Amino acid sequence: MNENMKKPMKRDRRIRAVWMLLLMGGIAAGCASLNYDEPAPQASPATPQSAAAPSAQTETNDLAADTTASTPVRRETRRARLSRQDPDAPVDEVARSWRELARLARESVQNGEFARADELLAQAAFQLKDRPPTNTQRRTIFGLRARLAHDLAALDQVERADALTDVLIDEVRAEPELADAAFVTLAQATAARRGADARKAGREESQLPLLALAFDASQSAPASRERLALAFEVSGMALRAGDLDLARRAIDQTVLDAQILAPADRMQTAALKIYKARIALAQRDLAAAEVAAHAAVRIFEQQKADGSNRGVAEATLGQVLAEKGELERALELGRGAYARLSGEEKIVPQAQRQIPACLARIEWLAGEHDAAGSHYREALSVPADGSERDEELIHDIKSALAELETSAPPATTP
Repeated sequence: MNENMKKPMKRDRRIRAVWMLLLMGGIAAGCASLNYDEPAPQASPATPQSAAAPSAQTETNDLAADTTASTPVRRETRRARLSRQDPDAPVDEVARSWRELARLARESVQNGEFARADELLAQAAFQLKDRPPTNTQRRTIFGLRARLAHDLAALDQVERADALTDVLIDEVRAEPELADAAFVTLAQATAARRGADARKAGREESQLPLLALAFDASQSAPASRERLALAFEVSGMALRAGDLDLARRAIDQTVLDAQILAPADRMQTAALKIYKARIALAQRDLAAAEVAAHAAVRIFEQQKADGSNRGVAEATLGQVLAEKGELERALELGRGAYARLSGEEKIVPQAQRQIPACLARIEWLAGEHDAAGSHYREALSVPADGSERDEELIHDIKSALAELETSAPPATTP
């Protein structure tokens, strides 16, 4: 290669070396500039900033400066406040939902903390008080409170149980739709306990108002065994108290619930029909009484019932017919039922009292006063079983016998 060709090549290499040095210097300067803050922008002389209208950048810088300056002050204030706080002072509880309160109440019951459970459920009820009484959540809390009151009484915490029960009773009076099966159970248990306490103390204290309240409140609920038992109890108490309208409503509900819950139990249906016939008879609704008694007799015959049930049904129908003036048919039924007492089949004590009492009423209406008195006294000779219904039947027989003896003509002497 000649000297003329070497010179341009050397010149090109020098030029590339210079450009490489310049490029590396620019990169280094760029990297060095990343280690420093950019300078604040300067105001253009053509657009001077006035004191009355500071720039946005100035406001941002001032706010940042104020925040930075005030942070130590706030931290110091918080430390001072915490240092002055009484460590033994009560801490405010975090607001809880009704679901959380119900869960805590259940846990409290499991731990035996019934007072706390009562308080928690009361708070949950207060949260839900503005909802309608048919609201599921509200009725759920009400049911939990009713069960708590029942448990308190069972654990002999009677004073607390009665206090909670009275609150629930007032709520049901105001909004009957709140009541549920738990309240029905509570009402029955409370009535039984308070009634027993009253009798032990020698007081006459009817529990019918409480049971009637539970019964009326349960009318909007579907059929249940709890309501069936309650309605049957109310019917008997109302009949003894002379509240025949309530007794009739209650026995009608009992029959209806029995047909819904146990349609195949024909024996139960027939037994309830007898009670309905007696209540209708007391109301002087002889048509309804006859229909109910006829149904009972027919069902017992179809089911091949025992002599006690069939005898009571026949005697009841005979009494209804006697009240209607059908004396011949009434005497036939009454005497047929009475003949069962001397048969081979064993008759229960309640039937041994009821059958001769019905026959006595039939004989009285037929003008056979001596036979009626004899059968009333026979009915009274049956040992009492201690039940309220048997006691009430004994009371009625004694009253009827006294009336018969005062109204019957004197027996003629031979």
